[in-house]
Formats: sequence, structure tokens, C-alpha cells
Amino acid sequence: MTFKITAMCVGAALLLALPTSADACSRKVSKKAAQTIVPAGRINQGLLDSAIRAEVNYHRCRAGLRLVGDAGNGLANQAKKHSRWMARTQQLTHRSTVAGSATLKQRVKKAGVKFRTGSENIGMVHRYQIDNRRFKILNSGSCKFATYEGQPLPAHSYASLARHAVSLWMNSPGHRKNILDKRVTKTSTAVAFDPKAQYCGRFWLTQNFIG
Repeated sequence: MTFKITAMCVGAALLLALPTSADACSRKVSKKAAQTIVPAGRINQGLLDSAIRAEVNYHRCRAGLRLVGDAGNGLANQAKKHSRWMARTQQLTHRSTVAGSATLKQRVKKAGVKFRTGSENIGMVHRYQIDNRRFKILNSGSCKFATYEGQPLPAHSYASLARHAVSLWMNSPGHRKNILDKRVTKTSTAVAFDPKAQYCGRFWLTQNFIG
């Protein structure tokens, strides 16, 4: 989903040089993101946002595009509110029923950021690494899952959730277009958790881009 507002100013351009080759592209995240399991409550939104931005920039780098920066707390808070609405209503949609924040355009305006183009990716990911694979339930009460070969499927860390979510988006033409849009310069992502979802819970993600 994209929109354009010609009357508003563009955000500050990033002073980041283009990489010389795909080999120079990095998807490195912090040690904390790689080693910390995303909890069911009190999620570190900043840690996840940073890990997802690292994944986004890895793919933008490989495509020869400038890297995107942090869009700030205003847009992140709007993304979090939309994720919470989706989790609460069990609806994966860009349009909510929240007065004044029903559309992406309204949410970006409420964020108080300068922009003239924007887009949004949304998604759902199970808390445990069971998406898009055949798996066995070893113990549903203690949330123990494994592949049919016996490999344990643990809960996502911040880094693995970020990589999986961005991978799903990159494999979807519309979401991929948003990630690789040369016009955007900043992004923010937030997540909400639904503990009642099947298989020990599910994350609902909202990713916004502006340029």
C-alpha cells in the first residue's frame, strides 16, 4: 500500500554511501538480538525494530539501494497501535476501525513526521519457529515442537523473528516492492503478541516506510 503527498517536505536524506558489491552487504545484528528470546509480554520494540531494519538494509544493499534509517518513535508508536489492533481483532488488514487512524495515511500523519511517500507491510508469525514447515507437537502444554527429523523448533529470538518476517515479505511481490522502493529513506516496525493463538501464540507485525 502506497500513497503520495506532494505538499509536504521530504525527510532528511541519509548520508550513507552505496556498497560496492553484494559481498559487502551485512545483516549483522546485536548479540542481544541474536541471543534473546522474544517474550510473550514486555517486548523490546526497539530491539526488534533495529533487527528488522538490519534485514531490510541487507536486501536493499544487495539491490544496490541506499540504506534506510530509523523513522523515529512517532511512527513506531503508530505501528505498535496498529499491530495491537490487528492482534485484538484478529484481522490482518491495512485498514482499522480506529477513529482518526483507520488508514496508513492517517497513521503516518499522526506520527508527526515529514513525508511525501509512504508504504506499509503487515504480517503474522507464530512465536515458535513452525511457520512454513511440517512439524510435530511434542508437548503442547510446555510448547515443545520439533521437525519430523527430530530437530527442536524453539521460540523466536529477536534476530530470527526479524529474519523470518522480512524473508516472508521479500517472497511476496507487493511487500518486496515496498522494501526495495528507492524513494523511501526511513522505516519503523512494531509488533503485538496474541497469547491465545494456536501453537502457543502469534506475533502481528506492522512495518512502515516513509520518504
